[in-house]
Amino acid sequence: MSAVEQIPQEKYRDEVVARWGKEAWAKGQSWWTALGELGQKAFMVEGTGLRTGYAEALASGLAADSAEVAALVERHRIWISQAWGGTVPTIDQFRGLADMYVADERFSRHYGGTDGANFVRDAIYAWTNTHN
Repeated sequence: MSAVEQIPQEKYRDEVVARWGKEAWAKGQSWWTALGELGQKAFMVEGTGLRTGYAEALASGLAADSAEVAALVERHRIWISQAWGGTVPTIDQFRGLADMYVADERFSRHYGGTDGANFVRDAIYAWTNTHN
């Protein structure tokens, strides 16, 4: 996904409502719209930067629990918090997202497939193990 691609919002409406309810859908839509075009692009650029950072870390042989990767995980948590309207994910929620990146191909492909998604999950777990 390029930095300027738009997320096809309506495509996931039914799934979001079924999993998390109408309020979650409405809150997410309100947040996304309020960002405006520049804010949306900035959010997408950061997401691309995170994915690139993880891919480079994996390719260079960095350990999932290295300081460099921990810095990516911290950025990642802030990025998720922005999408959640300023709500910081709990350790369990963050781990749940990490598990979803591996389990759901729609997410794992953004992290370079199975190997990349596993690396991101392992990095998030390593970070959460030190921040309990």
